Amino acid sequence: KKMPGVEVGTDGKITVNGREIKKILVDGEEFFSDDPKVASKNLPAKMVDKLQILDRKTEIARMTGFDDGDEETVINLTVQPGMKEGLFGNAFAGYGSQKRYEANAMVNYMKDKNQYTFLGGINNTNNAGFSDLASSMFSGIGGRGRRGGGFGSQDGITTSANAGGNFSTQLKPNFKLGGNARYGYTDNDVTSSVLTQNLLSSGNTLESENNLANNRSQNINVDLRMEWEPDSLTTIIFRPEVALYNNRRMESGDFLTTTELSNDTINNGNSQYVSEGEGKEVRLRLDASRELGKKGRVLSAQLRGDFSDSQNSGTNVSNTYYTGEREDDLIDQRFTYANNSRNLRGYLSYVEPIGKNNFLQLAYSLRQNLSESDKDTRSKDGAGNYEVLDSAYSKRLENTFENQEIELNFRGVGEKYDYMFGFSVQPARSHSKTFIGAEEIDNVQQTVVNYSPMAQFNYRWSRTHNLRIRYFGDTDQPSVTQLSPVVDVSDPLNVTYGNPELKPSFEHRLNLRYHHSNPEKARSIMTFVNAGYRTNDIVSSTSTDISTGRKETTYRNVAGNWNADGRLIMNVPLKNIKFSVFSMSYAGYNHTNGFSNNEDNLNRRLNLSESLGLTYRSDAFDFGVRGNINYNSVKNSLEGQQNQEYFNYGGSGNTTIYLPWDLSVESDVTYSTNSGYSDGYEQNEWLWNASIQKQLFKQKNGTLRLKIYDILQQRSNISRSVSSNYIRDTTTNTLTSYFMVHFVYRFNIFKGGATQDDMMRDRRFGPPGGGPGGGRF
Repeated sequence: KKMPGVEVGTDGKITVNGREIKKILVDGEEFFSDDPKVASKNLPAKMVDKLQILDRKTEIARMTGFDDGDEETVINLTVQPGMKEGLFGNAFAGYGSQKRYEANAMVNYMKDKNQYTFLGGINNTNNAGFSDLASSMFSGIGGRGRRGGGFGSQDGITTSANAGGNFSTQLKPNFKLGGNARYGYTDNDVTSSVLTQNLLSSGNTLESENNLANNRSQNINVDLRMEWEPDSLTTIIFRPEVALYNNRRMESGDFLTTTELSNDTINNGNSQYVSEGEGKEVRLRLDASRELGKKGRVLSAQLRGDFSDSQNSGTNVSNTYYTGEREDDLIDQRFTYANNSRNLRGYLSYVEPIGKNNFLQLAYSLRQNLSESDKDTRSKDGAGNYEVLDSAYSKRLENTFENQEIELNFRGVGEKYDYMFGFSVQPARSHSKTFIGAEEIDNVQQTVVNYSPMAQFNYRWSRTHNLRIRYFGDTDQPSVTQLSPVVDVSDPLNVTYGNPELKPSFEHRLNLRYHHSNPEKARSIMTFVNAGYRTNDIVSSTSTDISTGRKETTYRNVAGNWNADGRLIMNVPLKNIKFSVFSMSYAGYNHTNGFSNNEDNLNRRLNLSESLGLTYRSDAFDFGVRGNINYNSVKNSLEGQQNQEYFNYGGSGNTTIYLPWDLSVESDVTYSTNSGYSDGYEQNEWLWNASIQKQLFKQKNGTLRLKIYDILQQRSNISRSVSSNYIRDTTTNTLTSYFMVHFVYRFNIFKGGATQDDMMRDRRFGPPGGGPGGGRF
């Protein structure tokens, strides 16, 4: 959190200069695969000697030498030299008011190039520990569903437990093995209120909802990585992964729709929904490359298979009452839902050096996706048993999608620059079938040929001063749901059906990134610019019956949609590196052609934000302040559509003071407010947390801490989402004011003379006030 440009959310999500971190490495080796939350919430800061922020290419791109555009930003934590051979760890336990508790333990063992980590914890303070796979898999299955959308990981009150292990070992000089196993349990209770303003040229309507939801889930995940180099010319990497999960979800709520001007009731109702489900996923990936005699002549291949199966069953009861002439919708159902998919991909690449520092690549890939979903819904018969097939709520979808791609790319490398350009042809075939019971009611086939150009230029003045410009074209196929014309009436007030005439959309993308830093002076500047233009963009088209509040949504192709955004990040020291100023400026614009109640509408959205901060660090205390403002403007071309302007702004401050007698005091305060929101959803809050802690024992390896959260008791949880058709404000419950007493114990057994004092040194991540590194590997 103390590095400029780095943001760590309360759920452990890490972003650097607006880009989400997908992986954390420890001494260059992956730590719990694609779940950086584990490291951010569990690894002790004292073990870290340096923190590097790196842009890393995919494994197949590193093998071929040709960038595939799937570069990811990762954090590499370098362990302190004296802690690379031995056993160390920490454990803590805490208990507080409102029966809040948390406990966690981690043990690390390192020797030579081998790493082993074991951890576990339990709490009811919204600290999930691991990402929740089951909740994400089942969040959209069955039921009326919340029209307010899904909830975030910090909504509601969550009780969780987790356990896991991670290892990386060098079995032989040419063979490395690594992986992890994880178990996670979460129990989440959410209370929410949602107010949606539907924007209609005939007169706006208001939807209000009050919901209760409980979600329980368990996850088991095992992931391995094997890297073998049988000789100096050959590399083989194999990654198998298995995931098992189950989930139980219960929801209830009531809703009311009225006209905005006269406040006349259009509809009202209530719903109850219960489901239980389980599933499994298996993912296999094999990457291999071999240099063929001449330097730079490389043959590479990838085989990949992803297999998933899930089952879900439950009950759905809802009552929707209309004030007009339409008959009320009274639903009492039991359903089963099964979903399975098989995704296979083969890739072959040949690279031939041409002259000096020039390379030509010819590549071919074949991908096949097979998916099937089957929802069987039953209503009561005369005897009260759920035996009658409800065809309006039951359907089975089968889809086969095959895609081939032939690529020809050229790459040139100079002393300070490299460039690449190429072209690909992508013939694709899609075949979808829809059944109700055994009867086939729809059969859609599509065959298309897509073309995709690409160009990239990199210039490096030095390791910390570089520029990258990239252009590429990309095709998006419509989904099975978007193509199937079968009407989905699972939610009586939100009916959807697809459009079999949809064409694939094509997007032109342009990205620019500039980075210049001076680590010695802790000065850096980074710029990101992105722009995109879509042809045949796939957009939703919603029409609303004003007399019933019932919406019908389908999909259309439109032309002329584009977007652009830019970000400027600067970090400048003042006089010395103890003081530094950080600034992050952002501007984004979206130009979207769409539909509102079947009428053409141009939606123009502008977003401007600025974050400005000052930090000071010394041996006596640390201090930081930051202010931020976010402006949003939404304008519509359709007459009668309401334009919107709203602000979010605030500030924060934090300090740590180191006192005699091994005492330290920490405090942080955040102010946030907004304007332009609906009545009852305005935010004007001060969040103040403070703690005092004392180090214990002769070696200072124990700490006793008292912390008070939300001292002023003002915490709220409000969010807004805006589209061309609606404005939605949501408030949910979350943790409020409480205090907690923690006891922390650290231990270590190191070889080579490292002591507990080495663990306790206040080693910051990187140079104080320095910007993130711009390295690549």
